[in-house]
Amino acid sequence: MHLVRTENTLNPNSHWTLPVKNFVFHPEHVALFDQNGYDLTVVEQQFAKANGYEPKEHRHLHTCKEKWFYDAEISYVGPHINHSDLYFRHGFDLDAKDQLEEIAKDQPIYNKLLKMRPKWGVDMSIDYCDKEGNVFELLHFEWDSFFREQVKIVMHKVEDIVNRLDWDEKAQEMLERKNEWHHLGFFEQSDWKQNFWGLPPENFKDVIWK
Repeated sequence: MHLVRTENTLNPNSHWTLPVKNFVFHPEHVALFDQNGYDLTVVEQQFAKANGYEPKEHRHLHTCKEKWFYDAEISYVGPHINHSDLYFRHGFDLDAKDQLEEIAKDQPIYNKLLKMRPKWGVDMSIDYCDKEGNVFELLHFEWDSFFREQVKIVMHKVEDIVNRLDWDEKAQEMLERKNEWHHLGFFEQSDWKQNFWGLPPENFKDVIWK
């Protein structure tokens, strides 16, 4: 595996500002609202498109993300990339906000969008498998914040670590220390692995509403 940093950056904007045209607003278009992640409702997808951004499909849903790292030497034995993305989710301002405020007078469910805080995040997942039948998550790091500059600092820290790693060597070390982490629960295992890599604890699932 050879990870290469793309030229993508954290989205510099925080709000959708242009209104949606030729769209009939309905309460169902806010269905399955994601209170703490990046999955977009139907109406958020419409605002993204109206503002010049095409949402990306993600596990049969849609989100705002760009690729962070890619693997220039893809291999399906040993360390290999699962996903690596830079995320954002916008709030609403100016004409877009005015439009939603008018809609919310008759359809209060649209206040879910008006109360949203902009957020950004990084997400990297590296898996491992070998011919002996070992399969485990080598690294999974998610870190979100409502403050872009905080995410930017963490993003650079991850990049500094990733760029100097010998993934095969570290995978063998983690495998040899399996008795320290394999029995742990999800969050405890995450903490162990972030310490292993020298990363801060993960931070995600913050509720997006003001």
